[in-house]
Amino acid sequence: MKKSIILPVFNESGNISQLINKIYKSISSEDEIIVVDDGSTDNTSEEVKKFDCKLIVHPENKGKGAAMISGIKISSGDLVIFMGGDGQDDPSEIKNLLKGIDEGYDYVIGSRFVSGSSNETKRYSDKAILPINKIGNNALTFLINLLFGQNITDSQSEFKCFRAEKLKSLELISSRYEIETELLIKSFRKKFKIKEVPVHRYERLHGKSYLFDVPFGRFIFGLKVLKTIILGFIFWR
Repeated sequence: MKKSIILPVFNESGNISQLINKIYKSISSEDEIIVVDDGSTDNTSEEVKKFDCKLIVHPENKGKGAAMISGIKISSGDLVIFMGGDGQDDPSEIKNLLKGIDEGYDYVIGSRFVSGSSNETKRYSDKAILPINKIGNNALTFLINLLFGQNITDSQSEFKCFRAEKLKSLELISSRYEIETELLIKSFRKKFKIKEVPVHRYERLHGKSYLFDVPFGRFIFGLKVLKTIILGFIFWR
């Protein structure tokens, strides 16, 4: 099956070239890489143009959700894979997600927290996932599981794979990071077959995350996710 790998990016010069090279080693010639540059002010787009990728450029920053939706609209694969553009996800683990698809699942989540083999070492460091971010993720994941009767371990994972026809049946509206929660809840409501598989999370080599680079960023993010959870619980059927 043809795969579309969608990379929403913002100011990832220094990371994006290495990531694309690694992805090429894990996909076939029929697959496509779609990079959505969400208003970068650095050389991200210029680096991407060196590769045989589809490139969408938002003139201004619209948010991760808007970038993902833009990528979905032009994707042509039977499967859609999302990865972060900062190089913290390992493209060699795409095969872990595809194994879940081969087992008949519609939506496979690359979880940083789900149990893997009994003798494995920790799959991330405190620099790859800040302790405060893990606490927030765990709290939101607990609430989602409680309200929707699920047993997910990593509700905010950005490394995931969908069957394209299932993904495109969702009417996505989130423009920013709450898109991860919207995808999960709407997949619950559509009764998609969902599986989590273990993946690693690595420290970024260059730059920094802009997710919380605003005053009260974590608080605002948490409120937006809570709003999405409430909307999903009350209105989305």
